[in-house]
Amino acid sequence: MHQYILYNEFLLVGILFGLGTKRHIDDPKRGWVTANRKSVRQAFFGFFCVFLIVFALKDNWISRSFFFSYLPWFYFSLLFTNLWLPRTLEQWAFSSQREERVALAGSIAQASQLMPWLERKREMGVKTVGLVMSETTTEMVSPLPILGTLEQMGDILRGQSITQLIVLNLSVGSDRLRHLTELCEDAAVRLIVLYDLNSYFNHTTIVFDDDGVQFIGFREEPLESPVNRLIKRTLDIFVATPVIILLLPWTSILVWILQRIYSPGPLFFAQRRNGVLGRPFKIYKYRTMHVSNDNEVRQATRHDSRIFPGGIWLRKLSIDELPQFINVLVGDMSIVGPRPHMPEHDAMFIKVTRNYLVRRFIRPGITGWAQVNGFRGEIHGEKDVQNRVEADIYYIENWSFSLDCLIVLKTMLACIIPPRSAY
Repeated sequence: MHQYILYNEFLLVGILFGLGTKRHIDDPKRGWVTANRKSVRQAFFGFFCVFLIVFALKDNWISRSFFFSYLPWFYFSLLFTNLWLPRTLEQWAFSSQREERVALAGSIAQASQLMPWLERKREMGVKTVGLVMSETTTEMVSPLPILGTLEQMGDILRGQSITQLIVLNLSVGSDRLRHLTELCEDAAVRLIVLYDLNSYFNHTTIVFDDDGVQFIGFREEPLESPVNRLIKRTLDIFVATPVIILLLPWTSILVWILQRIYSPGPLFFAQRRNGVLGRPFKIYKYRTMHVSNDNEVRQATRHDSRIFPGGIWLRKLSIDELPQFINVLVGDMSIVGPRPHMPEHDAMFIKVTRNYLVRRFIRPGITGWAQVNGFRGEIHGEKDVQNRVEADIYYIENWSFSLDCLIVLKTMLACIIPPRSAY
């Protein structure tokens, strides 16, 4: 019985850990994604600790039903604490015990954009008193009472009993921000500034810390972490080594026999591709086209006459991609990542979408998030390019070890049941 108590203590620790983490509770979509990712990571870590304890204690009394039901219960408990419980606690802790009298400093347009957030915070005791503007204007109808101008801020804070001031625009200037800071400090008013750097750059931004220095970036890049890079590289070597040792010799014999029957020539096909940061490398594949191919730049199409009969099945089952594990082992490629293209194709695709080259931030892959979501094979138009770029950027911004494992599993399934776009 004491073992069950010990294991359930992990569940309680995980729940408390979930309560102490930062969340995005006001954006339902992002909140769900963030909470789910965090809960999966915490659940597997807790399950791993339990497994170590069972192994170390050689515990034979733990039932299998408890052991295998522990992980889903642990996950759902963490998901609840990461997503729903903290918001309930916030409402309970703040709504009945205090009232925040909030004033906004900015334009009518900016205040209108913030209104949905203010409405959600009303149930937690946040009362929006009004708007303080740089200068009075009647161009737009304000959703809030106009309290005055920034020059009158000192009198407004005292006269309206303001407890919190939200500055909506950094463009008011550093001198004015310093003055507002002094006024708020003297009046015991909490001052916060709306994070609106996205509007300055016309792009999503993040603030991150690197060795004590803060920077503004344009996207989350988990693979900028040395630890994450090590994890990804370890997975590459762990998968590529047995494939090269155990599979490549047998498939090479099979492909060589097919080539002797249908199209004699070299076993491998090497082609120049662009890799990480645009660095060129030679990608290796089993040859599936006739040697007399005078147009290597042209993409393969359905019923392509350049593909010899046996090569059709090599491509459909993705067997022709196996030599790329050599590229993975030497470091030119990764198991998972954006597919590398020929320089000629890159030159065309760059004209279609401006963020195409973001794909070069990481090593190209044998498979990727775009491929397992149906964006593979022949490119028919601009929409195909945009879909692949969006999927690749999503992967770059949301990389995780579990996502790599998911893509590998879905790729293995696609090799067994090839999609219609595989040819």
